[in-house]
Amino acid sequence: MEKYLEMQSKIGSLRDEANVILDKAELEERFLSKEEDKKLVDLKDEMQKIQQTRDRHVIENGLEAEIAKDYEPIKPGEDYDSPRGMSSGNDKTYRGLFHNGDKGVSLDRGGFENFEEFLQVVSTGRHDPRLREVSTRSMIEGDDSLGGFMVPEQFGAFLMDASLEKEIVRPRSKVWPMKSDTLKAPGWSGFTHTSNVYGGFSGTWLAEGGTATRQDAKIRQIKLIAKKLGIFNQASRELIADSIGYEAQLSDALTSAMAFYLDYAFFTGDGVGKPLGLLNDPALVTVAKEGSQTADTIVYNNIIKMLARLHPNAYKNAIWVANQTALPQFMTMYLPIGDVGSAVNAVKEQGGKFTLLGKELLFTEKLPVLGDKGDVLLVDLEKYVIGMRQEVVFEKSNAPGWTEDMLDYRTILRCDGQGMWQSAVTPKNGDSLSWCITLAART
Repeated sequence: MEKYLEMQSKIGSLRDEANVILDKAELEERFLSKEEDKKLVDLKDEMQKIQQTRDRHVIENGLEAEIAKDYEPIKPGEDYDSPRGMSSGNDKTYRGLFHNGDKGVSLDRGGFENFEEFLQVVSTGRHDPRLREVSTRSMIEGDDSLGGFMVPEQFGAFLMDASLEKEIVRPRSKVWPMKSDTLKAPGWSGFTHTSNVYGGFSGTWLAEGGTATRQDAKIRQIKLIAKKLGIFNQASRELIADSIGYEAQLSDALTSAMAFYLDYAFFTGDGVGKPLGLLNDPALVTVAKEGSQTADTIVYNNIIKMLARLHPNAYKNAIWVANQTALPQFMTMYLPIGDVGSAVNAVKEQGGKFTLLGKELLFTEKLPVLGDKGDVLLVDLEKYVIGMRQEVVFEKSNAPGWTEDMLDYRTILRCDGQGMWQSAVTPKNGDSLSWCITLAART
């Protein structure tokens, strides 16, 4: 462990040395000199060599578990903040994740007046020293590079925060900043309460002088690995050159696309090259349809049986999410009262906001259509954890559309997500319970 800490210290010293060079040029409002640029390249190369040696040392000496002690244990089914030394999961904004919510921190613009100017410079394909300096700082402060042009921090923050406002899952989940491509945190393994709780804790009433039976609690590891999301778009050179406000429209479209594909993955992802979404989570509980239920319907008994499978720990923050094709089913759903035909609507609407049995009801196209498994969810999204990398990369290429004189753009960000529980809970008495409940197909 001593050697590992020594290498970490060396990496930190090299990073500090590189930042002194970058900060000096920024303070003097000038570009890097040739000597400074070469020095930064040498520092980056040395950092990468040490990082590779450090990673081999960790694996060869089995230090992963010891390093993971730097994180707080996560108790299944309970609220938690975030690993020690990292910002709280309550603030999902860029500043909250990467600057501990400090509004006094000045976010780097990379020398650009605004995001539109940055996009214009990338679109022209002309050499601009500001692009190299932004990418150099990003490579120095991180462990790797994705190529392309790093979006200056202030504009990356704008994209992430604007997207956040349009999403469903991320604003309601626990979000951690990822300072490397992998984030690990320990949690208890064991979700059956028939004989013990939290993977081995057992309570025994002892008679005077009695002897307790020793129990071993099992630990598992929650591991997030940054997955790469690419947002692609294409435009003609004429559109870029002549269209009024093209860059502003592009930035708005980027945030909408980011919101869509992040949400879609957090709902439906299979964990292969993308986050593990809610509908594939190992803790998902699927409630069977009613015996005589008509295809493509949702009935009141479906809803109350889903609610019955929600873990009590999830009651406070749980919401309903459904595909918009289910809206007519919900709006005509009612609870019969007595034998005279009186009824109470299960869904209430006020000012365009819906509630079902007192809990928020959201509609989205990102879930399967009415009648398919997963068309309606009852979830406590605080039991879903997301890791976000800080860097946003913007790239341009004319290769795919060379003959049509088209330009292709790609925006890349990295993240991962998964549920906190390894399975549904088997309670001491009753059916299995979870933070994530859905309805089986009705076909």
